[in-house]
Amino acid sequence: MQDEHERRKAFEHRLSELKARMEAGLVSRAEALRDAIRKLSAGDQTARKLLKTESHKLRGIAGSYGYDGLSELAGELEKRASISVIPHVVDLATRLADMAEQVSQGSKSSPPNADLTPVNKPIGLPGGVRPRRQSSQKIIAQRATLAGLGAHGGALRVLAMDDDAPTLKLLGLTLREVGGFEALVVTAAKEALEHMRLREFDVVISDAMMPDMNGQEFCQAARALGGYAARVPIVILSAATCDELDWRSGLPGPVIWLRKPFMPSELVNDIARVVKAHPLQPK
Repeated sequence: MQDEHERRKAFEHRLSELKARMEAGLVSRAEALRDAIRKLSAGDQTARKLLKTESHKLRGIAGSYGYDGLSELAGELEKRASISVIPHVVDLATRLADMAEQVSQGSKSSPPNADLTPVNKPIGLPGGVRPRRQSSQKIIAQRATLAGLGAHGGALRVLAMDDDAPTLKLLGLTLREVGGFEALVVTAAKEALEHMRLREFDVVISDAMMPDMNGQEFCQAARALGGYAARVPIVILSAATCDELDWRSGLPGPVIWLRKPFMPSELVNDIARVVKAHPLQPK
């Protein structure tokens, strides 16, 4: 029991570290947005691309941690950064930077041992982290029900990728600590494809928009590898809705869509359901 208590304390400590990194990430993104605003206001049209990139990154952070209002506004800027008139883009970017800083300050009021389980909030309201504990006993019981689900009779082998470091860290912790899975996490689609070429996974998790390719391009490249990669279930885990992406249909399956933000225990159960619905036979 003492070992499980220490394990839980270590898990909570790592979650607290992730929360701090998330706060720093919001501030960093706000600073980058303000720098791009200054450049665009001075007539530098290349700043539009920077605004689009930074709003996409911020959207990923906000979506992962349940800040719906922030994610919504970031998505709006991402869509309009390249096409709207400068005053409108500047206004959107300024509002987004302000909200990111407000959310960061607001999140610091959460207890230091607060779980990062996200909670949906009305659009326009900052917030989204609430203290919520999942007992060690529940984690142990959940992991027991998931043991042996892998195609080779062991723990599920999961490959996950996201370009936001705190989000990827939270995802890795969720997969390993809550699910008891064998998890490999990477930050780029090309790196994921290389691992898929060399190893067999039970499920692959991808953000919809990675820096080097989008979800459609990744799915097509993965299927082209053949073998296990041609059949492994791919989970698109993203803050963007499927209605926002013109490539959502016609993906070479099986492809399953899951929405950010995610609750760790629910994500683990969703992955288990995906694997059970699309079982793979080992070579």
